[in-house]
Amino acid sequence: MTEQPETFEAFLSAWTAENIGSLGDRTDPSDWDFIVRRRSDALEEAAMMRGFSRELFDAMQPYGGVAGYVRHKFKVASGAA
Repeated sequence: MTEQPETFEAFLSAWTAENIGSLGDRTDPSDWDFIVRRRSDALEEAAMMRGFSRELFDAMQPYGGVAGYVRHKFKVASGAA
């Protein structure tokens, strides 16, 4: 991420825009778990580095956690949601 957002919402929006996109029809569904796990780890690390760990934890509750959020965003970006 190139900038230091001032709010958690700005951070999450910027991170999502930079790190989530359509996986396309060429991505094997069995690879989704690996991709989601890697991006989830990256989001958690980025949030921790910027002091947003608590906010991330709270915001991810409706998705069942960070991996649920990342998977949902990939599905939306891929047109599968």
